[in-house]
Amino acid sequence: MTYSRRDFLRSTAIGAGLAAPLAQTLARPSVARAQSDKHGGTLRVSATFGLSTINPVAHISGAEWMATRWLYNNLTRLNVKREVVPDLAESWAASEGGRVWTFKLRRGVQFHMGREVVADDTVATMQTILDPKTASPYRGEIGPIERVDAIDKYTVRFTLRAPFADFPAMMTLPVARIVAREGLGDLKALAAKEFGSGPFRLREFVPGDRVTVERFPGYYRSGLPYLDAVTLKIFPEPTTELTAFKGKETDLIWDVSPDLFSQVAGTPGADAMAVPGGTFANVILPSDKPPFNDSRVREALKYTVDRTKMLAAIHGSHGELANDHPVSSAYTFYSQLPLRTPDINKAKSLLREAGHGGGISFKISVAASPPIREQMAVILKEMAKPAGFNIDVEVLPYDRYLAQVWNKGVPYVGFYATRPTADTILMKLYHPKDGLDEGRWAPSHAEAVKMLEQARETLDVAQRRRLYAQFQKVARDDGPFIIPFFRSELSGKWAYVRDFRLNASNFEMDLEEVWLTADAPRKKA
Repeated sequence: MTYSRRDFLRSTAIGAGLAAPLAQTLARPSVARAQSDKHGGTLRVSATFGLSTINPVAHISGAEWMATRWLYNNLTRLNVKREVVPDLAESWAASEGGRVWTFKLRRGVQFHMGREVVADDTVATMQTILDPKTASPYRGEIGPIERVDAIDKYTVRFTLRAPFADFPAMMTLPVARIVAREGLGDLKALAAKEFGSGPFRLREFVPGDRVTVERFPGYYRSGLPYLDAVTLKIFPEPTTELTAFKGKETDLIWDVSPDLFSQVAGTPGADAMAVPGGTFANVILPSDKPPFNDSRVREALKYTVDRTKMLAAIHGSHGELANDHPVSSAYTFYSQLPLRTPDINKAKSLLREAGHGGGISFKISVAASPPIREQMAVILKEMAKPAGFNIDVEVLPYDRYLAQVWNKGVPYVGFYATRPTADTILMKLYHPKDGLDEGRWAPSHAEAVKMLEQARETLDVAQRRRLYAQFQKVARDDGPFIIPFFRSELSGKWAYVRDFRLNASNFEMDLEEVWLTADAPRKKA
């Protein structure tokens, strides 16, 4: 059986058509102009954290993913409707029931260094990512790849350990940027250099502060991008970031905090933008050690959460209530389940059954950024106190949090952006080999893990839907996470920034067709 790109689009588009109409909820309509008027200018984008590297094999933050999106291409990309469409690959097809995927590359695409992109570059990139010595943080997300072969100059064949229906979508991930093989010999140098073929090439990179890219005249999409340059600037404090925006020192805020979103909306000449998605913060309750190895203790803590109040307090009700699993309604395989509502008496009863009638004390560690981590921990502390939970909240600098807390088997608050498919985030959080098993839950729930494996291996959409629905119920009832809500992605721009579309995966900032009107402060670069 051959499974074509058209079949893939039908079965895996993530809420196709959902994001595009809702993006730019307060944005103004575009004004048609001649194409020649669209070219030129520098767009200034701001973010609040995470710009330590531009190495696509090793980067981990949204700001870094956004920067490499401008410098590199993938085999495939996500459009604003969340559909997988061609990028460096012009077509693809599956064989052997989804175990083998073959991609045909565009001919004539040039790297910034002046050489054509060929199949060997994809092979070299993937082999580097998959090499355990590389320690690529998101290596497990790209799928169960057994080997990658260049069949000819423009054909790449992936052989997987098992069938994988969503594999073309994995090629849209930030870790799957295609790097010229010359750049893979020194991964430390790649942290500050680029070997890409994207719409922009690197002009300047100052770690932790800014990156500036400039238009690549040899880009394969003729006439694009319109912009001459883009600068991404880090403002560690959201209030300072907003002040810079209001003063037109920046043109676009990548990720507006909810408490400042209304100020953007109320600024004359500014567009406040929102799109629903699957981004969330999760409280990790390690299930391999006391007290959370007892499912009754996990369930008790979940019953203390008033999800509606928590969403309102943290994200201004810009979002969707969640059920302690990571699949939002933005994903094709979302299954609607009864929402767990707060019940302090139920929580107390469960603690007594578990032998903790006198209450439980534990520590939750959080990174100082983004603010949602600390906010969620502090609110949970207060909500859980009446049931007998005494929670100590420890706030750490982001770098220290990564080194000492993240995925170390202790209680903490994580943070995850919307992924291309439900499979991506489910495998990331729950699978012991192809993911993190962040809650140390897989060893005691082998049947649930098997559901995920079966769901990704079949091309039968109805069967996948049944399996994912079953898993979501198990994860809600017995899982190792508290996930109270999914936040909407919030952004802000000035009206002179035209044709920008906010993606539910907000780090997928496609600027190829964005342009500035004549009254933009930096229309002339």
